[in-house]
Amino acid sequence: MPAMMRLLRSRPNIFSLASRVNRPLSNQPSQIVHVHRVNIRRKWFKPTNFIVAGCIYYMCFQIYTSSLASTISRRLEDDQTLLTEEEGEEDEGAEEEFDPFFIPLPFTTRLVPSPPYKYTDPEWQAFIKVNQDREKVRSIQSSLADLVRKTTAANSMLVQKCGSDMKVAHYWLDLQYPTRPPPTFVRRGIQIGADGIYITEEAVDTTVAMQVQRALWPDTLAVSLWRFSGELLKQNALNFASLFGYKSDKSANSDSSFQQALERLKKSTEEPDSKTPKSLSSSNTKSPHSSSTNPTSPIQKRSPGATPDPRPSEASSGSGVVPIIPDAEPEKPRGAKDMLGIRTTQEHTSGPLNTLKQTFAQTWRPIRGLPPRGAIYVTGLVEIITPRALITVDVTSWWDPKTEKLDLKTTNFRLRVLRMKTQRPEG
Repeated sequence: MPAMMRLLRSRPNIFSLASRVNRPLSNQPSQIVHVHRVNIRRKWFKPTNFIVAGCIYYMCFQIYTSSLASTISRRLEDDQTLLTEEEGEEDEGAEEEFDPFFIPLPFTTRLVPSPPYKYTDPEWQAFIKVNQDREKVRSIQSSLADLVRKTTAANSMLVQKCGSDMKVAHYWLDLQYPTRPPPTFVRRGIQIGADGIYITEEAVDTTVAMQVQRALWPDTLAVSLWRFSGELLKQNALNFASLFGYKSDKSANSDSSFQQALERLKKSTEEPDSKTPKSLSSSNTKSPHSSSTNPTSPIQKRSPGATPDPRPSEASSGSGVVPIIPDAEPEKPRGAKDMLGIRTTQEHTSGPLNTLKQTFAQTWRPIRGLPPRGAIYVTGLVEIITPRALITVDVTSWWDPKTEKLDLKTTNFRLRVLRMKTQRPEG
């Protein structure tokens, strides 16, 4: 019955629908659109995800243990059964002799003074033996004096000034026995051993510790850079003050020397012009067929700063004299240093850079290191005679009783006095 009633219901009019669609917007009621921002969050906790992930991890673990771990364990068990009791004991001993692994900590290196020598120490007994043997003492002194002579003869500047025939004239060398060994360097670190992990200190090589210390604290380079920056700042301040008319004595002397150089250059350029023939240097000669009263000649004297005109002269066609036009050099292409300003920067910083090099050469000292344990300190003066001069050298060195040789790493020579046998006035 309801289905029959729906069939008997009147159908909507097509024209009325069209009129509703084509109705003007002005007649429609206005509506306010409200925008709401919504954050959609996914539910992070889902029991099903945890259950599925747990099942997957458990299956992977079972596959790993059944395939790889079980195979390795069975292989190790088979190898263990093949070992004899003696081999097993050797392996246990090797495990006990495991070398510890040391990891140093940065900025923990420090200098530790050594305890003084005792009468029973072998180093002190060696000092007693050397002191009682006078021949040994003289041989140590003579060997050091001969080393000074060889080092002086190898210096080219001294050989050029004093002569190559050098001999040891006198030497005053003393042997001093230190009361304690030289200090040592230690650093703190983490040590991993068979019995555990703990923090301890370990001795460091003296040369390595000094090199690291110089790399971390470059005092020589810092002093040189300080002098360089101060000299450059002073130069820039003088250049800025010169813009306002202030000139120091140094700048005035440099300007006067520059003016003198310019005058010498002008004189050298004027000398070739005075040696030219008179027929070419006369400026008032006139052509016999010329009716012009202009006294100028097509041959003109070029000033040093004038640029030659490459165009041909019109007067040369009418007169029989050909003008002399000097060859004009083409402009050279600018290099990369000129375009980037590198050459200008080099000229500007040449003075401060020389100061930096001079300061670095004066303050730089090579790393000498510390003497070996039980070494004897030898110090004094050695006088060397040459045909033209007397050279006095201040020397310090260490003699090792174990090797019975001088330690060249700690040997230091310094020129004390250089006296020429014949002196001439410098004026």
